[in-house]
Amino acid sequence: MRRQLTVACATLALLANGGPAAAQDRELPQIPQTLRAGQPCTASSGKKIPSAPWQLPYLGAERLWSLSTGTGVTVAVVDTGVDTSILPADAIGEAGTDCVGHGTVVASLIAAPPSSGAGFSGLAPGARVLAVRGTDKFGAATASDIAGALDTAVGAGVRIICVAAAVTEADPVLRQAVDRAIAAGALIVAAAGRDLTTARDVPPGPYYPAAFPGVLAVTAIGPDGKPGGNTAPPEGALAAPGNLVVGKGPGGGQVVGAGPAFAAAHVAAAAALIRSYRGEVTGADLARRLRDTASPQAGVTVLDPLAALTSIATADGGGAVRREPVTLVPPPDVAPVRQSAFAVVAGVLVAVCLLGAAAVVVPRGRRRGWRAGR
Repeated sequence: MRRQLTVACATLALLANGGPAAAQDRELPQIPQTLRAGQPCTASSGKKIPSAPWQLPYLGAERLWSLSTGTGVTVAVVDTGVDTSILPADAIGEAGTDCVGHGTVVASLIAAPPSSGAGFSGLAPGARVLAVRGTDKFGAATASDIAGALDTAVGAGVRIICVAAAVTEADPVLRQAVDRAIAAGALIVAAAGRDLTTARDVPPGPYYPAAFPGVLAVTAIGPDGKPGGNTAPPEGALAAPGNLVVGKGPGGGQVVGAGPAFAAAHVAAAAALIRSYRGEVTGADLARRLRDTASPQAGVTVLDPLAALTSIATADGGGAVRREPVTLVPPPDVAPVRQSAFAVVAGVLVAVCLLGAAAVVVPRGRRRGWRAGR
């Protein structure tokens, strides 16, 4: 899988930069989701791609930023922590360090400011991140860890929470923390599975808190717009760029992310753009707007940030007007018509020929008394 990811990223560089020379030395490593206990912390890739990664033009970032950059909005990231030495973020407790690097990448996709020498930034570069650790130092998460992180984020006044960690236990403690957050008006955006890896012991899911009612579950799509993951997302899940996305990792080097956690980051960033643009709206309103304006494609419902940002609420205030995707109507099949026309023309020509022949043959036959000619 790692080789496939680096090859695919090199392919993306080829497409973005126009040739093999531009893609040289730009293969980026995949950020891990967990480390083995005692394993060294993830090292910097030491690489940066100067062009914008595919997820930004795919999401229409330039058009979004003319309306909103997320200024004044804070998004909590519940994951392995965020390295605040390379990203401007607030942190609670030990969440200001990130041995794994996973949470740092998620945070960068949300709110990394533009940097010189690279075309990368977060989707909501004006937003602020609050790092709340929901795992241990090596990225292993438990339901109680995530529950405590949710309570901490809500207690800090944050109302958009991106949960990049996921567990398979529908633990009542986690369910209660989710309910408290929703009751406080928070939007919980959660990864509907774990990262794409070659590991064979990845549980099939469902994953929590994404599978709990009231949580906006998110699955990942790649540059081709098609979903990919280890598990089937829960009903009502939203899809967003998450496979082969480029983000800022340990030491400031760029890395590849592959999985629902990175898609959840983009949905949380879109929510920050909306809240900054439209003022205080409830978490339920944000979730409804994001879902109602999404576009069905390739078997999933894909985030459309611009539609979510600009759509006008319905008269009863119940949600956003659904923007139907543009459907290109194929031209009619003219082959049967062409065949019929050919048949008619041929018939007319045959009839003309027969009439012409009759006009010559019949008078001559009459003059001869219908006797055979010499």
